[in-house]
Amino acid sequence: MQIKEITSRQDIEKSFNVLSQIYLNLNQDTYVDDVLNMMQRGYKMAHVTEDNDVDNGKSIGVIGIRITRKLLTGKTLEIEDFMIDRKKRGIGVGKMLLRWAEWQAAVFKCNNITSVLESKREESQRIFSREGLNIQGVLFAKESN
Repeated sequence: MQIKEITSRQDIEKSFNVLSQIYLNLNQDTYVDDVLNMMQRGYKMAHVTEDNDVDNGKSIGVIGIRITRKLLTGKTLEIEDFMIDRKKRGIGVGKMLLRWAEWQAAVFKCNNITSVLESKREESQRIFSREGLNIQGVLFAKESN
């Protein structure tokens, strides 16, 4: 396994199969362009891949981050996307992804690392807690029409 920042269309395409496991409405036809558009606005992604001799280097974990500045937390690395292939859990992929986020936070001199997880994402909540991210609030949301 190895982790690397996603910068190419090919690697963005590889990440689709992982993120589509949690985002059921992802549009495969527009996915690459959507991610590229987000990257133009400060979004960064990394993925953990199998070795090239295993499933042609298939993506098995993805993290998406953005550096923000907030009144409450100051300069913050926000984890926007985080998913490990359901068939590859328990082998250290989540730890690798979060270490990459910590490294990015250090590079960009962030005060905090934050993330918003849906309450049903229990596996991710366990990984985040185990890796030192603590619950510090509750998200309220309302769909706007």
